[in-house]
Amino acid sequence: MTNRPRLKINKGLPTNLYFDKRRLSYRYRRPSDGKWFQFGKDRLKAIDAAKQLNLTFMKGTDLVSIVLGEVKESFDSFLTMYETKILPPRELAKSTLSLYAGHINRLRTTFEGKAVDQITVKMVAEYLDSRPPIIANQARKLLVDIFNHAASKGLCPDNPASSTISRISKKQRKRHTIEGIKAIREKSPTWLQNAIDLALITAQRRTDILDMKFEGCKDGFLYVIQKKTAKASDTAWIRFAVTPELQTVITRCRDNVVSPYLVHRQPNRILEKHRQTKDHWTRVEEKYLSKIFKEARDAAGCYVGWSEAEMPGFHEVRALSLHLYKRAGKDAQIIAGHATEAMTKNYQKDHADIIWSDASPDLNISEITG
Repeated sequence: MTNRPRLKINKGLPTNLYFDKRRLSYRYRRPSDGKWFQFGKDRLKAIDAAKQLNLTFMKGTDLVSIVLGEVKESFDSFLTMYETKILPPRELAKSTLSLYAGHINRLRTTFEGKAVDQITVKMVAEYLDSRPPIIANQARKLLVDIFNHAASKGLCPDNPASSTISRISKKQRKRHTIEGIKAIREKSPTWLQNAIDLALITAQRRTDILDMKFEGCKDGFLYVIQKKTAKASDTAWIRFAVTPELQTVITRCRDNVVSPYLVHRQPNRILEKHRQTKDHWTRVEEKYLSKIFKEARDAAGCYVGWSEAEMPGFHEVRALSLHLYKRAGKDAQIIAGHATEAMTKNYQKDHADIIWSDASPDLNISEITG
């Protein structure tokens, strides 16, 4: 199919440049997205600018580069390498990898067809500006790392992401109230009640709550290794004394469903993908816990007037726990796994001589559990 002939008024002008009869000036249509740009009334300047832009947008430039021996790495192929070669050795949490995968998929679509060194600061800035502040800052952090690796391999002269500025993102999510978490707990299934109680008493994160096993309870202690901080802090190794408060929850976790996990459930049906991805069919996935917690929160109707962005999730149960410990006059630093300078380094993490942080989870949560 031949190109549509240009109007008489535009003959002699480069492709994508047009004369605007209403303004008696020239305007350029960007071929990538059809956006228009005013080029003023100077014909020669408009033609010169249009020719330079057309050279940039010409798809044949990649073929020219190949002939000249300048084979460029596509951003898409570099992202594949980043996912398969750079990320795995870091042994990141499953939730972190899932978050990165979402960002990377969006980056593939946004910069489709671009070589690594064709992506400019402006392109990155425009992409980040199109995202909400929190998401934009996550994407920026990831892009800085991606381009650092690309620059180290000589695929781009500099890091376009590092020249952008982080957005100011004010946290909107509010904290749970005692009345709120009590109402949510009443609307929750038993396994979620157990998860809430463990989070209140131990002040641990979602992933660490779901990792707790019955075999981790021995010699009067519950042993927990925090996934998020295990590679960065010695305080990730916590030995919780099985206090009467904690023992009550552990005992309630033992039911007629045989499972190695404290928090577990019997699914309505076991899918084949669950057999392949789970180490036990009763294990509760992080996303599923968050989903059911949200359903219980909505059913409870405990935070009337709060926006969706303000609604606290399961993660905020940890913040409530630390607040209650402080209110009770207890030091929750060790329970939370927050680092101190006095801690001895656990360099031999795979050996029996690990130094465990002793914690006494003795928070009285009867005002919530009844």
